[in-house]
Amino acid sequence: MKGRVLVTSACSRVAYCICRNLRRHGLHVVAADPDPLAMSFWSRFVSGRHICASPFRDEGAFIADVLRIIEKEKIDVLIPVLEETYFVSRNRSAFAPHVRTLVPDYRGILALHDKRSLLDVAARFGVSTPRTAELADALDGRLPDGFRYPAVLKPKQGGGGGAIVQIRDAGHLRRHVRAARLNAGAYLVQEKIDAEMANVAMLYDGGKLVAGDTYQTLAVHPHPFGQSTLRVSREYPRARDALKTMLDALQWNGPCQADFLYDRSRDETFLIDVNPRFWGSVEQSIARGIEFPYYYYRCAMGLGGFAAPSSPPVVATKWLGGDLMRRIVGLTSRSASGGAAQDGLPRRVEGMDDFYGTDPLPFVGWGVSQIVRRVRRLAGGKVSRESLDGIWE
Repeated sequence: MKGRVLVTSACSRVAYCICRNLRRHGLHVVAADPDPLAMSFWSRFVSGRHICASPFRDEGAFIADVLRIIEKEKIDVLIPVLEETYFVSRNRSAFAPHVRTLVPDYRGILALHDKRSLLDVAARFGVSTPRTAELADALDGRLPDGFRYPAVLKPKQGGGGGAIVQIRDAGHLRRHVRAARLNAGAYLVQEKIDAEMANVAMLYDGGKLVAGDTYQTLAVHPHPFGQSTLRVSREYPRARDALKTMLDALQWNGPCQADFLYDRSRDETFLIDVNPRFWGSVEQSIARGIEFPYYYYRCAMGLGGFAAPSSPPVVATKWLGGDLMRRIVGLTSRSASGGAAQDGLPRRVEGMDDFYGTDPLPFVGWGVSQIVRRVRRLAGGKVSRESLDGIWE
């Protein structure tokens, strides 16, 4: 009997990549999401589709719904994809008798998710980060030695790339904080480093590293601090070793991805963010044979018999929807310039996050959901940003 897997956040391209990968290995894939238009619901790779409560609105109802789906579909492994991973971790005891999953300890999640806490963890293990100050200190002129503007203003938790603002100088910072009415306790000011974006992805099973990958982000949307739309395989040994050092010490369990800045001229690497869960560019690794979702399933089931390739090919992958939006913005805004690094752009891509030739409907579904969101926004309705706005204690 083939294994049965429940994948949450079905509205995301991350979940869609996971569903595709699992189905290729003959697994029975069930998807869940609060949104009835979730893109993975349109996929031929998904055998079961379920609406569930949003954990951000009603944590208890979300847990009850997921447990109901697990029982009805006879699920073997639960794969939480985005920040619902944190709810699953926090309620691990409720899920443990009913399903297998591979999630980190909740305290470990908080240590890496909160950017203030992340700085402390990095310092403890000798991992370099850009010079950073609390917003309140920066407003008072109390900055680390050697700090220079320009800088970036970023929330300690949530917000996504759209919440990061480039700051020219101290006066610009004060004006922006007043205009935006920001809570100084919720933000950091970090020295801006012009360098290439180096990414590291890893999967752990009970404190042991089972697979890893590194790659470079070449383009993002929205520009300049958004999500990766184009990336290519590239080795970053210092970044890889830095993340492994932290995850080893935390006895990590499950997936994790980190963003670094690599200053090639100085040969220096700086950690700027960690996703203690699955990440937006997981297709990059899958396309080169490092199948994180399938490895997750086998680890959760206690099965051996797999190994990441020792010499995987160099590949490039793309988030098609994001790349289209990036190009549209680039045509209408000189400052955006498409947001792509022009040197070394790959001529072809080996995979796309959100489009698959024999399964085109999820991309159509994503387009429909984007139109619905736009209409709601124009009508003055609230558009959900729950996974971006979540604040964790």
